[in-house]
Amino acid sequence: MTTMAHDDNANIICSQELLPILSHALPTIISYTLPSDRVVQANAEGARILARHSSTLSEKFDNDDSTTNTAPVAVGEQGGSSATADSRLLVTAQDGHRSSNNSIEETELFLKQVTASSYTHKSWTDMRRTLVYLRTEVRFYNEVVPLLLAPSDDDDVGDGNSNNDNNVLQRYLPKVHHADYNLHGLIPDDTPTTDAKQPSPFPEEGDEDDTAQTRDELLNDKGGHILLQSLSPSHGYFQDSPITMQQSLSCLTAVAELHASAWGNKPLLRTIHDRLSSAGGSYQLQFRNPKELQNMVASWESFRGHFLGHSEKTKVGILEKESVVRLGQRVYDMAEYVSRELTPLVGDQYATLVHGDYKAMNAFLPSKAKELDDDAAIMIDFSCAGIGYGMSDVGMHIVHAVVPTDLENGGEERLVDGYLSALEDAMNRKNYGKTANGEKWTYPREVAMRHYRLACVDYLRFIMGRFWRSATPDSFEKKKHSKNTTLINRNLDAAMAFIEKVDRYLEVFEKEKRDREFST
Repeated sequence: MTTMAHDDNANIICSQELLPILSHALPTIISYTLPSDRVVQANAEGARILARHSSTLSEKFDNDDSTTNTAPVAVGEQGGSSATADSRLLVTAQDGHRSSNNSIEETELFLKQVTASSYTHKSWTDMRRTLVYLRTEVRFYNEVVPLLLAPSDDDDVGDGNSNNDNNVLQRYLPKVHHADYNLHGLIPDDTPTTDAKQPSPFPEEGDEDDTAQTRDELLNDKGGHILLQSLSPSHGYFQDSPITMQQSLSCLTAVAELHASAWGNKPLLRTIHDRLSSAGGSYQLQFRNPKELQNMVASWESFRGHFLGHSEKTKVGILEKESVVRLGQRVYDMAEYVSRELTPLVGDQYATLVHGDYKAMNAFLPSKAKELDDDAAIMIDFSCAGIGYGMSDVGMHIVHAVVPTDLENGGEERLVDGYLSALEDAMNRKNYGKTANGEKWTYPREVAMRHYRLACVDYLRFIMGRFWRSATPDSFEKKKHSKNTTLINRNLDAAMAFIEKVDRYLEVFEKEKRDREFST
């Protein structure tokens, strides 16, 4: 039995079912307190939980190998709406574990929750994407991570040169104690993630009262949660955006380890394809609302109209260049081609598991004090994970996380080279003793850079269609300190530099497409 306060504004807090969820991490839980600094974002809510439990649990909590080692979601330290930090909610398990022989300890956890009924303001296409994010993330934690961390059949663990690389990957994936979802009646379990055209399970037109009643009945008790360890500053980690070159290299090293963990493993990639997504990425064209592409030209014309002549860089002619004037139409014309070229099949030589949303705020960085023990960046939020090219994560991360001045004078190349070096190190460690004649594994730079440039073009398509139709100098100013917003939607210098770069890349792929069409 539990007793708790009531708060109409906190779906994530007021749940009689929280104690059973928390007991997965803390079997001897006695009570818990929820500080009101919860975060509400577009696709999830999150809150820190301070749980009181018997000290007999501490040894189990520190050493329990039964918990799933994976990454937390990106709602912990990020920006979002929150209540005042002073109000707290206390929940007590009146029949909880108590003993006069044991002292009481407090452990901080983090809970991410998605409640389907909280998203009735969205169209079905957008609501479905939110729910599929949840499904993908839970499946990643429960089904894929154990496969990534499992030793292969031919690992030799006794000679000091084990191919079992999971001890390295674990550095980048903290514990998830419990993850579950229920989308019954909304999204069939075998429906592909990328099926953005799945019909709505409830009527979206007709009598408003009848439609709302049917929808509410279907959405009742639907959603899910993920309970994971806290990575707050008190635990030695932080999030930031933009980040320094060195911090970016740490993030790219982490994602290189993720990519290496599945690279070339076709059975594993088939599972990822079937259970997560055949086309990983938050900005994957197959996953987006079709209206974004349909409105591409109008979105670009609106953006260009608002920003033309607004700053020194735009005054010198970037937005007046003939090819840039037509950029909206060019991106629209090339969208399907670029997306196909960036979407590998399971058997593709360069296919791997991608994070899918690798912005700066989706990695926790160690504090200076923490770096003395472990300097690994910890990746979070795998809701868009799936099959892809690793350079999709690299391209998004660099443009999202690093200021344009750091990318000048070879800075961007140093980041790409740093990723390739980390990837090749991880792959050669993984393939130790397997390659013929002792040859080292490489990701040919020409191939890698083609994938990187495709990723940049594809990311601009997403930003242009999703955000730039409503972008203005005022909106950039309001968002300039919003760490969870990509730099090219809040920093005009970053936006202009990216437009200039993608204009060049796009010309290469336009020619490539014409040559291929001519040859056939």
